[in-house]
Amino acid sequence: MIDRSHGGNIWQYPKSLRRAVIDFSVNTNPLGMAKKIKNSIVQNVDKINYYPDPESKYLKNSLAKFHRLSSHNFLIGNGSIELIHLIPRALEAKVVLIPIPTFSEYEFAVKSNNAKCLFVKSTEKNNFKIDISRLMQHIPKADLVFLCNPNNPTGFALERQEILLLLKACKKYNVTLVIDEAFMDFVAPENRITMVVESAKSKHLLVLRSLTKFFVVPGIRIGYVIGHKDTINKLSQHTYPWNVNAMAQAIAEEAIDDKQYIARTQNIIPKERAYLYENLNKIRGVRVYPSDANFLFCKLKGAEIKNAAELSRKLIRQGILIRRCHNFRGLNDRFFRIAVKNREANIKLISALRTVLE
Repeated sequence: MIDRSHGGNIWQYPKSLRRAVIDFSVNTNPLGMAKKIKNSIVQNVDKINYYPDPESKYLKNSLAKFHRLSSHNFLIGNGSIELIHLIPRALEAKVVLIPIPTFSEYEFAVKSNNAKCLFVKSTEKNNFKIDISRLMQHIPKADLVFLCNPNNPTGFALERQEILLLLKACKKYNVTLVIDEAFMDFVAPENRITMVVESAKSKHLLVLRSLTKFFVVPGIRIGYVIGHKDTINKLSQHTYPWNVNAMAQAIAEEAIDDKQYIARTQNIIPKERAYLYENLNKIRGVRVYPSDANFLFCKLKGAEIKNAAELSRKLIRQGILIRRCHNFRGLNDRFFRIAVKNREANIKLISALRTVLE
């Protein structure tokens, strides 16, 4: 049975603890929700009185302008998670190739659609970077590939040329490559490795994007997939009526137009990631892996603390919540993940880890 627990589940704790804890288990923007989005919620509250636009036409037009594509290249989902489950079903996948460790929901989506998973494990000695050459050897056996870039939970991002090689192999064997770019907006410079433009041209490529993490609206649920118009049309036949609520559509339009907020985020993340990486590496008892995303992947060293479950319990007492990685296939319970927050929160995390580990 697959353990489907994820980060961000603060509801398991008493209300008094929820107010005090800093949640490093969920990889949302440390700037918090933008003022424009808060204003948008108030201004659009009356839309709740009506059924939402079933096609999300206005949002598609806004996304088309944002990515410089056409609106027919987009399908909107109730979070990208809806689309992760929809794609293997709509494309009638039988064998799906998944490099591990990675986001566990791909496996659950595949098995929920009675398809088979084919796993290719990345090695710890290579910092869990996905080995494209090994992955390509298995492409002839599959009809769909799920690839997370940057990868969750490791934070590693593949280079553009590596992805293009993978896409070339997928085209050769008539395999669909699905790239989950949920954390791509946190990568700088983002446009070096994103495959958004290529996905609009190729029937063998789909790119998933999420707005919830970057714009800090996980409770709203909004994501989208970009692809060739024929593929998008095929996928759209499998969506539920009114799958994206009216408030989510309105907020998403406002969010992607907030250029100042986007620029501030892309300025702060690399600085705080570097600060956190440097200081965590100084703590005895923890190994920190290089990351291109807005989170860091870590492993416990030594025998002082047995596993991430024990570490998590000790950190909760310090007001810190981390993401254990025990349920990522290919990892054990000595691995954990932490989000990059603002300087004040990052200092508290570093202090708490020093207290617990040293």
